[in-house]
Amino acid sequence: MLLKYSVRFEESGASVLACDLEGFFVGRYSYDDFGAFLEAENSRVVFRLVRPTLDAPIDTLRGDIEVLVLDAEGRPMGRYPLWGAKLLVGDTSENLVVTAQTGLPPHAEARRLWDRFRVSQPRRGEWCNLQAGSREAWLEVAGLRYAESASREEHSVHPREIVMGGDEIKDVASFFCAIGEAFRGPGGYIGQSFTELEESLEDHLQGAPVRLIWRNISVARSSLSAVMDIADGTTSKFDLLLEILTRNNVDVVPG
Repeated sequence: MLLKYSVRFEESGASVLACDLEGFFVGRYSYDDFGAFLEAENSRVVFRLVRPTLDAPIDTLRGDIEVLVLDAEGRPMGRYPLWGAKLLVGDTSENLVVTAQTGLPPHAEARRLWDRFRVSQPRRGEWCNLQAGSREAWLEVAGLRYAESASREEHSVHPREIVMGGDEIKDVASFFCAIGEAFRGPGGYIGQSFTELEESLEDHLQGAPVRLIWRNISVARSSLSAVMDIADGTTSKFDLLLEILTRNNVDVVPG
């Protein structure tokens, strides 16, 4: 019996193992609308633990939790923090329901990706096979895998010239999928928002110059042409990304 998830209750340190989760991966959101994305209210999720195994009395299982995604060896691949959790007992021992507060509900497509990465590591360009609208799930999983890594820089590549494919950069999420792979290899992650990109580049490069050969840059120039408000006025998403890259000593060269 493969145990895919562990729900860890932070206050007691107790955990509930489960073969699967039902109703947990339900989110659908877009990084193209950052205003609504950032202002979204927290929501409550209700999900069921499939064939759970408890190591503590049910009445001690409440409060803030982490839902750990486990690999085939039972080691954490990533974790989702939630708070204000309660465990509800159903008709049988195999019917345990968790309610908890969360920011963005885990993306609906993330479950399939976690199952995929239990089998083997991401392949270069694999994210391109996802439809626009599902690539947010790739970023969600990539970011959590990166945060879980014992040595974050094991995913990094350090050449001073980097090539980024541009054919599939059709929305904001696509850009972050592409640049994460360019800088850190297949399944790599270097942010999923403008602010996080800036912080990640500062941390990763520490001022060292990099030449980024951006192939078919015209695709992104067109698909990211929508104008957005920033502190200094308005700019397109494409121009803002170029500004962030340039500010962090990344020389963008159309390829």
